[in-house]
Amino acid sequence: MHDRIEIRMFGRLFVRRSNGEVVEADEWSTGKTTDLLRLLALNNNRAVSPQSIIDKLWPDVAEDKARASLRTAVSRVRHVLDEPCIERHLGGLVLRNAWVDVTAFQAATHDLSAALHAGDHARVVSLAREAEALYVADFRAHDDKSFWATQTRDSLLLSRQSVLADAGESALKLQWMRDAIDFSTLAVAEDPCFERPHRTLMQAHSALGETELALRAFEHLRVCLLQELGADPSPQTRALHIQMLSCETPPEFTRRPFIGRRAQVTSLAADLRSAIASDGCDVICLTGPSRSGRKALLDAAVAQVEHAHLRHLIEDGRRSSAAERLARLASDRRSDITVWGPSNHDAVSDVELLRTFLAGLDPRLPRVIAVIASEEAGELLAQQLGGGAVTVYRQTVGPLSDADLLALATVTLSAPPSPRLLEELRDQSGCLAGKAVAILREWIASGWIISTMSGVDLYNGANAYTGGFPVGDYFRTMLEQLSVAETELCQLLAVLDRPASGDALTDIVAADIDRPAHIYDLQSSLDELADLGILRVSPCGYEMRNRALRDAFEHRLRPAVKARLLRQVRTAVPHEIAAEA
Repeated sequence: MHDRIEIRMFGRLFVRRSNGEVVEADEWSTGKTTDLLRLLALNNNRAVSPQSIIDKLWPDVAEDKARASLRTAVSRVRHVLDEPCIERHLGGLVLRNAWVDVTAFQAATHDLSAALHAGDHARVVSLAREAEALYVADFRAHDDKSFWATQTRDSLLLSRQSVLADAGESALKLQWMRDAIDFSTLAVAEDPCFERPHRTLMQAHSALGETELALRAFEHLRVCLLQELGADPSPQTRALHIQMLSCETPPEFTRRPFIGRRAQVTSLAADLRSAIASDGCDVICLTGPSRSGRKALLDAAVAQVEHAHLRHLIEDGRRSSAAERLARLASDRRSDITVWGPSNHDAVSDVELLRTFLAGLDPRLPRVIAVIASEEAGELLAQQLGGGAVTVYRQTVGPLSDADLLALATVTLSAPPSPRLLEELRDQSGCLAGKAVAILREWIASGWIISTMSGVDLYNGANAYTGGFPVGDYFRTMLEQLSVAETELCQLLAVLDRPASGDALTDIVAADIDRPAHIYDLQSSLDELADLGILRVSPCGYEMRNRALRDAFEHRLRPAVKARLLRQVRTAVPHEIAAEA
């Protein structure tokens, strides 16, 4: 196997040769050698002048000795990595054939800024997850107090704080309150005087009805600013605090465009045009189960008919007197479509009430009436009015197709849902559009929505893994404790994303014929990871216990390594995994 060199500089230096072997710390001989590698890696594929390197690594050494030390360090890096990875180009030194975590982090932050500028808040959150999975600890160097190391560390730390604040605000705009809280909590932990994430925390907790936590976030900021800077919160933050104290109602959900049922919308719009163009009394009857989206379908169809306008007669056929209904119905414009319903009571009484109402209308005035009722009421109405002076157009509204339910969930959640969330939504809503929207809004308002690599998932729920933010203190501490082999096993399970037995995983690992010789006792490692609480044991095998933790491991993978793992999974195709797929 020949791959790119892997260099990770966030926290403890980690280097993997192109043949897959991990470089041990004592192989570098001196700390200056590792700092040379760090300097070249920070400028990956870009030339760095020897004088610039000498000024940073050997500032107080004579010129000739410094250049000799540089030549020795370059030779040592080439020897340790077992390839001529440092080249001369344009009078400088260039590191080639290497993947660097800092470079990947900077690329993610650059893409995040572009996504933020474009208003793509879902992508901002996704890129922040990717960047945070790479940033497992602050940048460190052997000469950690040198100016170049301090400058690099501070620059990367400021970038991370900006990423966390931007991601928190984007999640808040998407109404992904748990993501907003997670990102903002991390940003506040890094800098307690940073006001932006504090405001996001206040707004997210307030939106979830956690007023006490929102007020605590303000008090924490106030105390930190006073103790550290001797200052008060900004007017913007104080205004938000006053708004929370006044218990103002949180903003309503933004109205979303109608999704799916395009053929039915077009058909209903054609019926409306025909009814408006006729001379008599016409009834457009929309029937179906309660909360199936009948009213939304009517709204979408009316929007396609020129000059058409809905005039709502009653919420329920039993609430208003006949005189009030007749008075509200009066209009000299045929394009004013009067809406009767929704009415979901006894079908016989509903139809009788509607017939009585129609009999009281002035026959000289043409009317268009849209009736929203149950299927039974629609059937009776069509039978009793058929062949008479009233023309009845009937449309039945049923459950959404799987494609339309997916599209509806995607628009409501502002991102594609995970398969687990979509299955839960299908079970709870019965694929009824109105009920599905109500359930999704309830999940959003309750803070159950969290962004994952497989789509928007449920933060809590029977069919979703619970868990906090993937790259927090727990994840960073865990990476320090795990061996390289155990980390690789977790990465494999993350890519697999389904339960698998030890034998199945062994088959997948065996598919990599060039795998280094440090392979471990896989079954023992699985049991150890289960004891640590990283994996859970299910009847189908081992799987990641925490959904967010799974995402973190996958985000940390280099693209080339992830592609190789996917090829291994497809090549091995264990029987139990193939059966499930």
